[in-house]
Amino acid sequence: MKKIHNFKLNFTSRIMNNLLILMGLVMASVINSCGYITNQTVSDNLESLKKEKEIYIAKYKNGATALIKERKDTKAVSIQVWFGVGSVFEKDKERGLSHFLEHMLFNGTKYTKPGEIEAKVEEKGGLINAATSKDYTFYYIEIASPFWKEALTYLYYMTTVPTLSQNMVEKEKPIVLEELNRHHDNPKSKLWDRFYELAYKVSDYKYPVIGFRKTIEKFDEKLVKNYFYSHYVPSNTYIVVVGNVNKDEVLKEIDKTWGSVKGEYYRPEEVPLEPKQTDIRTDTIRQKQITRAYVIIGWQVPSVKDKESFVGSVLEEILFNGRTSIFYQKLRETGLVNGIYGGYMGHRGTSQFLIYFITTPEKVDKVKTEIFKTLKEFRENGFPEEMVENAKNRIVNREVFSREEVSNEAENIGYAFSVVGNIDYELNFTKYIQDVKKEDIDKFLKEYIKDNNYTEVKLLPEK
Repeated sequence: MKKIHNFKLNFTSRIMNNLLILMGLVMASVINSCGYITNQTVSDNLESLKKEKEIYIAKYKNGATALIKERKDTKAVSIQVWFGVGSVFEKDKERGLSHFLEHMLFNGTKYTKPGEIEAKVEEKGGLINAATSKDYTFYYIEIASPFWKEALTYLYYMTTVPTLSQNMVEKEKPIVLEELNRHHDNPKSKLWDRFYELAYKVSDYKYPVIGFRKTIEKFDEKLVKNYFYSHYVPSNTYIVVVGNVNKDEVLKEIDKTWGSVKGEYYRPEEVPLEPKQTDIRTDTIRQKQITRAYVIIGWQVPSVKDKESFVGSVLEEILFNGRTSIFYQKLRETGLVNGIYGGYMGHRGTSQFLIYFITTPEKVDKVKTEIFKTLKEFRENGFPEEMVENAKNRIVNREVFSREEVSNEAENIGYAFSVVGNIDYELNFTKYIQDVKKEDIDKFLKEYIKDNNYTEVKLLPEK
């Protein structure tokens, strides 16, 4: 599953000439054999600058990282600020706080009133929004290139000096609690919450991103500020700029904004891996006002940081993506399901390979039987070489089109650095896909996706 574009289920979806201008100074630069750019005159804030293919990576002494890619083939710019923090890192009394802060950061800053930044962005035809997941949080603005500097300043204000007063906390609570009510009223939200609760026993992926009423009601200024100023710090901040910009000008602005911010050092801890699942975990939810059955089946698979994540992505393509995919042909075309989706759901820790289908209640057992029969056949006989190669080519070709959009490229870069922890994941994504062999797919299926080691949750109409 390609990062965050393909299977968004728990979210509220790749930099510099030899002359560098920083802090208004013109500096002669050379790129050494390691790809680093060394400067005769340097900013007091900048620690290092290197180029990885077309991306410039600036590391600042306070720990902040800037990633810039110039795109002269577009008139748009995507500016994103990523933080290596999500609900998986919250303590018990903080459940839902990452999502709550997403709301709070739109409630004004030290320099702007509530709603002012959104109004200014929209006046210029731009888009401003944010996303919080279990593994990361990011804020972004997409805008025409002449306005990139204003957009960058707005995000700087929002992510470094937001208004986190008690008055604003109390103002936001009922809004978030109403969102929680809608979440609970949505049967499919209950389905996914229960799946994660059942599938994870060690790591905090078992808790919902939105949190709980009992925790949200107790949020106060002290807790919110403590969480913000201990997690949303320079060492955990990744500023991504992709589009029609001049990298020297961008670096100059980042240097005097995020590059000068002070803060405690923080980097996310490793998320503990789940013990190997050797049992079948099941649950059934009955709900009024639904007429169809919704079913999730998931298997433990390696972390997104593992090279086997690329194998999972190719297997996803084979089984689920497009009208020629195996399960579309076997289940959708035959009328057994109304919809069939699935694939590799990557996390920092133990990930999942998921199957999610929608059908009528009386067909659930028949659909499940067909799914497990098909998987068994491929475990025993393997996948045809041509099928694997075709799947890889489709992924690579689709990636080419995806990268045309600056927002997609920026998301890919931000995800690679803040979650995977390595820009190589993004730069060489298509290479790693092409490196996957038929034998890798066969081994992945045999090792991880069995008949006796899965989690299953069904959402059915009330009897």
